[in-house]
Amino acid sequence: QIRKKDVVIIRLLTNYSVSVFRLLDVIAGRKDPKCLKSGQALVDNTIVTSDLRLCSAYVVQNGILMGTLTVRENLAFSANLRLSRKEYSSADKKMRVDSVIQELGLKDCADTKIGTMFLRGVSGGEKKRCSIGMELITSPSLLFLDEPTTGLDANTANAIIELLQKLSKKGKTVIFSIHQPRYSIFSQFDHLTLMNKGEIIYAGAANKAITYFEDLGYKCEPFNNPADFFLDVTNRTVLPQIHNNQSGAENKCSSSEEMEENENPLAVIYRQSPHFLKVKDRLSQISDGLEVTKGDRVGYATPFYYQLMLVSGRTVRNIWRNPQTSYAQLFLNIFFGILVGLIYYQIPHTLPEALQNRTGAFFFLVINMVFGNLSAVELFISERVLFIHENSSGFYCTSVYFLSKVFADLIPNRILPVFIFSAILYFMMGLKPDVEAFFLYCLTMSMVSLSAVSLAFLVSASVGSFAMANILIALPYVLMMVFGGFLVNLNSMLSWMSWLKWASIFRYGYNALAINELKDQVFTSNYTSVRGDMYLDHQEIDHSTWGFWQNQVALTGIMCVCLILAYVQLRRINRWK
Repeated sequence: QIRKKDVVIIRLLTNYSVSVFRLLDVIAGRKDPKCLKSGQALVDNTIVTSDLRLCSAYVVQNGILMGTLTVRENLAFSANLRLSRKEYSSADKKMRVDSVIQELGLKDCADTKIGTMFLRGVSGGEKKRCSIGMELITSPSLLFLDEPTTGLDANTANAIIELLQKLSKKGKTVIFSIHQPRYSIFSQFDHLTLMNKGEIIYAGAANKAITYFEDLGYKCEPFNNPADFFLDVTNRTVLPQIHNNQSGAENKCSSSEEMEENENPLAVIYRQSPHFLKVKDRLSQISDGLEVTKGDRVGYATPFYYQLMLVSGRTVRNIWRNPQTSYAQLFLNIFFGILVGLIYYQIPHTLPEALQNRTGAFFFLVINMVFGNLSAVELFISERVLFIHENSSGFYCTSVYFLSKVFADLIPNRILPVFIFSAILYFMMGLKPDVEAFFLYCLTMSMVSLSAVSLAFLVSASVGSFAMANILIALPYVLMMVFGGFLVNLNSMLSWMSWLKWASIFRYGYNALAINELKDQVFTSNYTSVRGDMYLDHQEIDHSTWGFWQNQVALTGIMCVCLILAYVQLRRINRWK
């Protein structure tokens, strides 16, 4: 039972740390309580559910922040999304951000980027403090931290704990796990819970823990760190000493009821100690007459359109601050467009070059448009951890993140480079000199790209690793290419396989480009002339007006289906840790 503004609880991590993490996640509403063997997790007489994430704060072990934003921008992002616009004005939010920066000692690095693998940023301690600040923005009464001192030097770790102690003295409940802290950190603990092999071996005042184990016969050396001493006890590096013909902990175990095989003796001793009885009596008093409720459903602090505006703005800013994902891709498309244009430079109207080069170029362009979007599989994978953390912490809803990522990625990374690439090729290849034909050509290339990238989005939202994503995206791309109608005559294929042509992006893209370019064109060979319509008829391609637009409709349908399924998969991501 946790009562907000009640007590500061500190849990010391032992050699069996997994159980501690699970317990912390269950209490914080980040893990399904069904993993508990028995009991309930309650906060203010309310059963803990995933909704607790919207009214509490959780700082993960490895700071999850947007590396291309500065410390101030990250804090402002949290403040704008998690503080209600009805209660806080823009000036109030700015003051809150400045206050947190001052309180956490981040003033010197406030305008420094967090840092990425390509960009040097703040130090580990500053990043950790920024992560804490992201949660303190809302001034939560309940704060959870997963190993807040991990990866920090001794001085920085001590400063973090001093900060948490100050917060607890202001009436906030602070709960965190920690691994082998130094004595100056341990001395600041109010309440200590020791766990070993998934069971509690001590729970009570931190300053009475050594006395408890010394009463069991364990001896803590004068200059030994209490945290190291407790680890030695749980690892049986230190054995209980015998006093007055009593064998300490071992004799206490044998004098009690017979233990079950492989049962933890330290846990058995604790369950028979006055400390446990005292806690049990207190819990009994709390539970007597307690009416447990499920609580009201908590909503987001800001409306949908405001979330979409902020998250989209951050996504665009992140793209422009990542040259390898924006500028480099644009220049690569320009360079590749010129290179391909030189290969198919000014295709003549004489046979056989006229038809062979045009059809070959069209299929090659479709292949480039499709496989050029393989990079899109990283869209939801690269920020999967960030999305889960922010969504679980109540920053924004899933639809906001999905729409912001899709639209912010499509325009700068898919539509604009494709249009430039297509324009360069169209005039260098000497295709039909008609304005309408040019824009229909660009439309087709864009639809092929959007359809392919939508399928990549679906795979990206469905898996959590690049290796698996590359395998899953390559298979449908290759199958679509085979059933595109250029490499194999579809009429000669087995009937039970030919239906796959209806799902081929290559087929629709190639047919649309061929209709747009070859229809009403006349090609000559000595004294013989061949109309493009004859070639289309021979390939059984419908070159009527609807024949062209049905390809666009099909590409649009593939795009919409893939995007809808990608959103469904994003919602299905397990938020429970």
